[in-house]
Amino acid sequence: MIIRSFEWLERHGGIMLIVGLAVGVLVQPLAALFKPLVTPAVALLLISTVLRLDWGQVFDRLRAPLHPLIIVVWLLVGAPLVLWAAMAVVEPPAVLRGPLLLSASSPVLISVPAFALMMGLDGPLALVVMVATSLLQPLVQPPLALALVGVKLDVSVGELMLRLALLIGGSFIVAGLVRYAAGEARIRQRAPAIGGVAVLMLIVFGIGVMDGITAQLLAEPQRVLMFLAAVFAANFGLQAVGALIFWTCSSTWRLTGREGLTAALASGNRNLATLVAALGESAGPDLFLYLACNQFPLYIIPSVGGPIYRALLRIKS
Repeated sequence: MIIRSFEWLERHGGIMLIVGLAVGVLVQPLAALFKPLVTPAVALLLISTVLRLDWGQVFDRLRAPLHPLIIVVWLLVGAPLVLWAAMAVVEPPAVLRGPLLLSASSPVLISVPAFALMMGLDGPLALVVMVATSLLQPLVQPPLALALVGVKLDVSVGELMLRLALLIGGSFIVAGLVRYAAGEARIRQRAPAIGGVAVLMLIVFGIGVMDGITAQLLAEPQRVLMFLAAVFAANFGLQAVGALIFWTCSSTWRLTGREGLTAALASGNRNLATLVAALGESAGPDLFLYLACNQFPLYIIPSVGGPIYRALLRIKS
């Protein structure tokens, strides 16, 4: 019964993510209860995602690293520069400039490989660029953020690198042990149920990070709505630019349509949570609010973006 429940959750993942986010906003006591579970949920999400991937395809990516390397350079350097140029034209309020740039220069969201699998995109490629951008984050993001908008990150490179290594490396080790103990055949057989675990972890995370958002919305509705508009524009705007570069012009980069759309998905969906956790109280209320608002576009992507990505896949299939 438990396995069937997880399989059902995997089949209805898109709508359940939206339901989970709504529960987090409307049932604040539950959001407060789930808040301590945010970090374990992220780790279990990564473990379940890694378990579902075809490691033969992942190693193929590593043996031919040019395409992932091009995408990683775009994600960590190109996308922040594009957003910085856009902000010079649009001139958003000062309170949004730092969060917008820090989000655009953050690594790929841990759930992007799970999203990619849900939407028929290239899960192994998404995993490779997620890990690469996460490991490079402490080396690239602080100087880039400081150079572009004067944001100073009050955390050492070594400490941030260690936290990332513990989260990502530890999750890989656990996933490897589970795969070894269960065997490849059983993992393949239970892939839908493992996908349901990933959806459940996304729901737990989404509810937990909503703690306090309702009170802030009631106290400062204009401010919260402004942040919501900014995160939607940044997320879907960067996805559109990523699609323009890597899907529309896929022949230039010698990418398949699936690879180009995976790069587009990764372009808008970034993991700001690790940076906020590393900064602690020095992150400030603006960055915390941006992180909470950023969950809304993330959690509707499988439902709203999924049909769009699948339609684009059919065009170049």
